[in-house]
Order: sequence, then C-alpha cells, then structure tokens
Amino acid sequence: MDLASTNRSATREAVAFLGGWSLLFLLCVIAYWPGLKGPFMLDDIEAIGALGSFGGVTDWSTFRAFVFGGTAGPTGRPLALLSFLIDANNWPADPWPFKRTNLVIHLFNGALLGMLATRILQLLEFEKQAARRIALVSVACWLLHPFLVSTTLYAVQRMAQLSTLFIFAGLAGFLYGRSLIQANAIKAYLVMSVSIGLGTLLAMLSKENGILLPILVGVIEITVISSQRHRLVALNRYWSFVFIVLPALIIATYLGARVFRSDFFDVVPPRDFSMYERVLTQPRILVDYLRHWFIPELYTTGVFQDHFIKSTGLLSPLTTALSALFHIAAISLAVINRRKWPLLAFAVLFFYASHALESSVLNLELYFEHRNYLAAAFLFLPLVAALRARVSRQLFLAIAIGVSLLLAGFTRYSATVWESFPGIVEASARKAPTSARAQAQYAIQLFNAEQPEEALRVIDRAIENIADDHPLLLLNRLVILCNMNLLTAEEFERNAEVLSGQVYDVRSIRLFSTVIAAVEQQRCPGITTKALRPMFAGMLQVPQNADPMSKSYSHIKYFIGLVDSHMGEPARAVSAFEASLRAEPGTEEAMRMAADLASAGHLEEALYFSDLALDQFSADSGKILKQTRITEKDIRAFQAAVRADLEQPPGADTSRPAP
Repeated sequence: MDLASTNRSATREAVAFLGGWSLLFLLCVIAYWPGLKGPFMLDDIEAIGALGSFGGVTDWSTFRAFVFGGTAGPTGRPLALLSFLIDANNWPADPWPFKRTNLVIHLFNGALLGMLATRILQLLEFEKQAARRIALVSVACWLLHPFLVSTTLYAVQRMAQLSTLFIFAGLAGFLYGRSLIQANAIKAYLVMSVSIGLGTLLAMLSKENGILLPILVGVIEITVISSQRHRLVALNRYWSFVFIVLPALIIATYLGARVFRSDFFDVVPPRDFSMYERVLTQPRILVDYLRHWFIPELYTTGVFQDHFIKSTGLLSPLTTALSALFHIAAISLAVINRRKWPLLAFAVLFFYASHALESSVLNLELYFEHRNYLAAAFLFLPLVAALRARVSRQLFLAIAIGVSLLLAGFTRYSATVWESFPGIVEASARKAPTSARAQAQYAIQLFNAEQPEEALRVIDRAIENIADDHPLLLLNRLVILCNMNLLTAEEFERNAEVLSGQVYDVRSIRLFSTVIAAVEQQRCPGITTKALRPMFAGMLQVPQNADPMSKSYSHIKYFIGLVDSHMGEPARAVSAFEASLRAEPGTEEAMRMAADLASAGHLEEALYFSDLALDQFSADSGKILKQTRITEKDIRAFQAAVRADLEQPPGADTSRPAP
C-alpha cells in the first residue's frame, strides 16, 4: 500500500471515529430530551432550594452560605453546590438548565470513559483501531443505559456525576503519567501524584465516594498492569504504598471499625434497619443492580427505592446467602485470574471497589440506582471485546447499532416518564407496591386530584402489602380520613397507639405537623387537640426516642409544645420548646417556635423565643458551616410586629402567621 492510500485510509478511519462519537452524543441527547422538561423533586428542593434562602446568591456572604453550607455529607459537597450556580442563583428556579447541565456532564463523562477504555485496551495490546471501536461501543452501552436515567435527570445527583468525572480524570492522568515512567521518571511520578491527589480531593468535594480513587488505581495495577509485567515496569514500592496501599488501608480500617461499634446490631433512626441487616442485604442488592444492568427494563422504581425488603439473617431470605456466595466467587475468580483474564478481572473488581463505601457498613439508604453510575462504567467492556474477537466486523457493527438503538429506546421511554412528577410517582407506585414512599406520594397525588376514595384504596392496599405498620402510610391515612370527614375517635386512638410505640423517623416532622394542623383547624370532627398529646408523650417512652440530646427527642418535644400551645397552655409549651431547643439548637428552630406561639396568641412567650433566636444567630455568625435562612433583620421585624400586637386593645385579634 502506497503512502497516499495509507493517508486516505487513516483519514477515513478518523472521520468514522469522529462520526461515531458525534452520532452517539446526538443519540444520547435525543434519548434524554423529553426528561429535560421535568420538574425538581424531593432532595432537589432541599439542596438546590437553598439558593433562595438568603434572597439569592448575590454577594460573597450569600455565596459562602450556599456553597459551604451543604448538609448532604461530611464534606458538605461544596464543589457540587458551586456547580449549581451555573444554572441559577435564586429560587424558585427553572429546572431545565440544571437537567441540561447534568446531561452535558453525562456526555463529558462518556468522552472521558472512552479515553480510559481505549487506553486500557491499548495497554492490553489491542490494536489501535480495534481498541477505539470496542471503547466506543462499550461507552455507548453506558451512556444510553436506562439504569442511569435517574442519575442524569435527578438534578441533585450531579454530585454523583461530578465525583465520577473527577475520578475518571484522575485515572486518565494516572495512566498518562505511568506511560512516562521509562522516559522521564520524575515527571511521571509528579503527574501521577497530582492526578491521584487532586482528583481525589475534587471528587470528594463533589461526593464522598471520591475517596475511592486510589483504590481504583490499585485495581488497574493488579489487573491490567500486572498482566503486562513482561513489558511494563513496576511502580516504585514507596510511592505505591503512599498513594495506593495507605489510602486503601485507611478506608478498610475505617469501614472495619464500624463493624465493632456498639450499635452495629441496633436500628438507629432514621433508618428502619441495623447496620448488621444492611450488610446482610447488600449482596442481594448488588445482584439486583447487576440484573438491571445486564437485563435492562423500560422503567425502574426511579427515585423511590425503599421497596427493597431487608435481610434479617443469612437464610432470611435464602437469596441472602446465595447472593453472598455469588459475590465471593466472582471476586475470587477475578483475583485468581487477574493476569489470565485482565480485562474481565478489571471490570469485576472495579465494580465491587466502587461500591466499597455506599454498599457496605455506612448508615445510608439500602438501595439507590445512582451508586452504579461509576461502578458500572466498565462492565460491558470485556463483553464487547469478546464479541469483537469472535464475529466479523460487519456483524459486530450491526449488533453494536442494534443494542445502542435498543438501549436508547428504553432510555427515551424512561425520559418521557420523567417529564412530570405525577408521571414518575404513578409509574413508581405501580412498579413498587412495597415502596411506602411511592404509595404514600401516589395517594397524596390522587387526593389532590380530588380522588379521595382511590387515594384511600392505594393507602389501604399498601398497608396490606407492607408487613410493618409504616408510619408514613398510617399518617397519610389519618390525614386522608380526616379530610374526608371519616376519621373516628376509635380509629385515631388505634393508629395513635401504634405510632406512639414506634421509633420516630425525623423525616416525618412535616407529616406529624400536618396532622396537628388538621386537628387544630377542626378538620377532624371528634378529634381534639388534647387527644394528640398522649401519642407524643408515648413516643418518649421508646428508648431510641428518649435521648435528650437527639434530633428525635427534639422533634417530639416540639410536637408536644405545639399541642400545648394550641391547648392554651403557654407555660407547658415553653417548657417543651426549651427542651426541644436544648436537643437541637438553631435560629430557625427558635423562630419556628416563636411563630407558633404568636399564631396561638401567646405573644410574651413568642418574644422570649425570638430573643433566643437572636442569641443563637449571634453565636452562629461567622461560622462557615453553620448558616441560617433567617436573618437578624427578619427576627427584628417579627419582634416589632409582635410588640405592635401587644399594644392592641384587649380583645383584638393578635394571631400571627409564621414569618
């Protein structure tokens, strides 16, 4: 072949390469496009809604409060919060730009993953063009997979996306640096050190699982690199210890120490499972993740993931032990054959290493799809490579196009469900009959759509399907019955007795407040405010609720104070509110109590709690990680209004809504 022919061939290959990636990105955008019109939901409101807490992010003070005031994890995830300012600086905001940016990050991650996959294949001595094709098809499966829809279209999951982005970038930097070892060792180790150090830091500031980057580097070393010892030099053992082994030991020690905690076998609110039960359940969940990945579905349960029934023993259910044996076998085979089948071993160990934090002993929810955004990145790579080696180029291309279009179609369908929150709720409720959250949300949706009878049927069916007396369902049932004028004193007392004996879930504060408001506003004939007090007093008899410095205790004491306030017992209300504040001090908490007292006509007591709010505000001033949505100006304005009410003649209406 002459030089001209070689150049033409190279040009055609370059055009095909760029064309393939362009078509993939276009297909991904088309698949996701309907979902970009979808709303904010659930955790979005808390994390992104803080944009409007201080009248918008307009100066250094409000910038600092938003970016460094996150509560999503130990780091606060400031880099992820900073990225939200790309899309808006106030609230309420249009969700479209947030979802658009998420999709852009998803595409960028796909490009980085393509670079990584190509480099790994070339390290395993795949021919350049073959490596590029295999990488493109593998990334297409990842980019277009419907199991990642909830990560990309759920705005707040940008945290997971950005963490993955910096992990991919760190791995790419490490592999580049490693390629320089023989030519320039000093530069090589400098590039690798910066890549791992900076990549880990940036990933952690987006989401805490970024700390796994050094372990993932280790996975590459013991699989891909280890299989090429005949031509690739080993890393300096001292450098390896500092940048790979030591971080892995620190993480392993931290996770291992949690097994020996005194509360390992205890159910710690707000979870309804112990760490022991969580560890037992994760093998089944990992199998379910893999099932969804290799056998995609049109739509999953989306953001409602409390449907998964926990394991209570190795044989309860039997699939617990079987799943554990499966994972042990998979990891063992990957480690034993890591030099014989390096690509398969790499994909398997990368999956499990990526789940080391979120699918182990941390007190997190049992199940979330976004945990696979990073973990599943290379799962299709060995399969695509094996297919390419066994079929003709034409058949490989046909299969690749067919699978890509199929996955894109599944994702497009899921994205259309994500166009509206009602659509998401209804689809999730039908998909997960054992999800209390999905069923409760669906019932609320039906009730708001003036279908109370159907809403009640949904709640009653959910209570039958879910074995435990779930407080979320019981509380929503009480509210629905109350508003339908069907709640009897006997029905209320029966449910109140069940609720008072349960471990309190701090996420239920709004629901309990709704019940109190419904009774106080006399929307529940036959149920008096006084009847509520024994339910909350009974909750304090549950040991897990009785710690006087816990958030659960704080909430329950707040409910008692709220009831006492409405009952015309300001002294008892003040005592309960003070106990609540001691357990959970805060400017917003104190002002909420002040507003409750003012709305009930207890103005002197309201001023007392607004003074406590001022004291707390002064104590929190200047603390970067202790920000409040209430300003001193707000508190002073509230006090002025209350004092004006105090000066009104006797008999005047001095009730005041919350500020």
